[in-house]
Amino acid sequence: MSDRPTAGLVREVLPNGITLLAQRVRTAPAAAIATHVRAGFLDEPDDLVGISHVLEHLIFKGTATLPPGELARRTKALGGVLNAYTSYDRTVYYASLPARHAVEALALQAESVRNPLVDAEELRRELGVIVQEAKRKRDTPGAVAAETLHELLYDAHRLRRWRIGEEDRIAAFTREEVLGYHASRYVPSRTIAVMVADLDESEMLDALRAAYGDWAGVVPAPAPAPAETGEPTQRTRTIEADVALAEVVLGWRAPAPLDPMAKPLDVAAAILANGRGARLPRLLRETGLVTGVSAGLYGSEDPFGGPGAGVFAISVETDP
Repeated sequence: MSDRPTAGLVREVLPNGITLLAQRVRTAPAAAIATHVRAGFLDEPDDLVGISHVLEHLIFKGTATLPPGELARRTKALGGVLNAYTSYDRTVYYASLPARHAVEALALQAESVRNPLVDAEELRRELGVIVQEAKRKRDTPGAVAAETLHELLYDAHRLRRWRIGEEDRIAAFTREEVLGYHASRYVPSRTIAVMVADLDESEMLDALRAAYGDWAGVVPAPAPAPAETGEPTQRTRTIEADVALAEVVLGWRAPAPLDPMAKPLDVAAAILANGRGARLPRLLRETGLVTGVSAGLYGSEDPFGGPGAGVFAISVETDP
């Protein structure tokens, strides 16, 4: 048996453009299902910053056939848990549950992703929740430091923006804007549906086809994000606040994840900070200069085919 995580993976692209992935794993009678949509922070035009995350919340707030909260209630009744997240280039909806209920859970997930109702009152309530989430982020030193670094590193690329969105704009999103964004981004050609379970591959593919095969959607016209043209320069910023521990972040412009130079930088990050024996923990943490240190490479390819971008960052937490 192969140790590769993708061993036995079956891939199929349907005529509507959606990509289906199925893989049988026999180690436990469990299943994981996920729907990946290429709709993230870098997809958003400047006047809609934060709308991908707003839509993620609204996916759980009902369809014409699923009342608000019904997706979570029925998934829990099947013995499962579900969640979602929004990133630079994707929004992902996922659930895990007993394999015998995977097909039913997949149908529920597909209905929610494809047909959100975006009820006006549910939207109003959820926007209030997201505004509070944005306030908490503003009060989190690590998040403020990291996103300030992005703003300093990039002048044009969308990585420079405050990802969750500004509070006044979040509160003003309309049902028409959210539904319009869904119609333009949540289409089969930008979606990958996945099932991994202790089930026969043909059974899983049949379920995936049934859930997504009749989904129609217009492929959106390319809208490349602005490219970074200026050369990087040395920049610094100090933010004073009432915090118990100071955050210090150093960063450099870096290639996108699929660039050949990304792998050496991943190795460099591991040498610098991966584990107690790495260089920075020995130099800084063991000597008592910092309470925490990390290093890493992250970024994204451009969803519309423009230039990707990344950040190589080193961060420490220390006494002010």
